[in-house]
Amino acid sequence: MPLSLYYCLSPQIPIPPWQLLYWAALLPSIFAQYQAKHCKSASTNYTVCTFKEVLGIVHGQVNLACNFTFPQKNAEILNIGWIKKNLAGSYSIHKWKNGTVISTGTTKPPKQLDILGDVSAGRVSLKILNLRLSDNGHYMCEVQFKIMSNNKNDGFLMYPGTKLVVGVQPKLIFLKQSINGTIELTCKATGFPLPNLDLLDPNSTKLKGMMKNNSTEVQLQIKLPELAIDGKYTCLGRNIHGEARVEILSGLHDEPRFLIVALAIGTSFLVLVLVTALTALIYWKRRKTVGNGKDFRKKSSSFDISTKTSVSLTLTMVCSLFYFPLFSINLVLCDIMMFSDICFARW
Repeated sequence: MPLSLYYCLSPQIPIPPWQLLYWAALLPSIFAQYQAKHCKSASTNYTVCTFKEVLGIVHGQVNLACNFTFPQKNAEILNIGWIKKNLAGSYSIHKWKNGTVISTGTTKPPKQLDILGDVSAGRVSLKILNLRLSDNGHYMCEVQFKIMSNNKNDGFLMYPGTKLVVGVQPKLIFLKQSINGTIELTCKATGFPLPNLDLLDPNSTKLKGMMKNNSTEVQLQIKLPELAIDGKYTCLGRNIHGEARVEILSGLHDEPRFLIVALAIGTSFLVLVLVTALTALIYWKRRKTVGNGKDFRKKSSSFDISTKTSVSLTLTMVCSLFYFPLFSINLVLCDIMMFSDICFARW
């Protein structure tokens, strides 16, 4: 389908598809979100367009676009720069003059900044790496040019510019403990801004709990009866920079059974290693005894005793090796069929 036909059939798209393709090529591998674009005309021939808002995450990177149009035959670009406005005032972050970067940001340590795109075509963007919370603010694109017909300088400043919102994606910790016959679920979250927390039961129904928060962390706590619905309980945290979730699986009051199963499997593996080592030791002793020749008869009686003892110990370990997996499988099946007490009584 031609792009023009696609655009006609999709009027809900705010910008043409070919412009989307251009931005996809110009802004690769960034953690930013397209919100809306606004334009300002300095005259009938000069127009500048920027994004209203761009989202970025700490330690990530963003590209702040500045697109402008002018009659290229009658004008020459002299300077391109970005001015950041914050509570302390405004200062120049980056300038471009005749194809050369002439100044960079004043923040310490020096930030890695760069201009991307085609300056002569009026499609440029400011790339900021290793974002910090201090990078929040409005960034205004400034363009200065000279009109060739009358040899006069002119320019414009895009106000209020692009609002850069830097934050931290949610990070969650989901805890569970049993207290006096109840199950206590606690979900803790960090992020900037602090995320909204929800606890969902196995039916995806929101559970009401007690909310606590401070400047760095938010916490949601819920107490459930020990015979609560088994299933998957989910802690969900959201802010404007992303979403995170942590799950606790079903069988909240039967988790110790799985610890026993894991211990049994680990013990079985250890027994297998010991049996293998003991078998190798018996084989090595037999070869050594046969090699001694003359001392064979003298040591035959002791060898028989040690061999019988080793064989008896080996058989005991082999039986244990098969017993523990069977016991583990039995526990798992009993947990699934909800007959744990009966199974423990039988074993």
